Amino acid sequence: MGRPTDNPRTEKVGFRMSPKEIEDIQKCADAMGTQRVNAVVEGINLLKEKLNIKE
Repeated sequence: MGRPTDNPRTEKVGFRMSPKEIEDIQKCADAMGTQRVNAVVEGINLLKEKLNIKE
């Protein structure tokens, strides 16, 4: 089932977002040529970098 990975996505998160927020995430994902979840993860990584948050 899927590709082997060292970091499997086994957790699920749910929250409410406005249609505009979903549209913005989709635009980012489309520009990246990937799925929305990957756009969100990349956004989190950029935010962590900006806030100087280490692993």
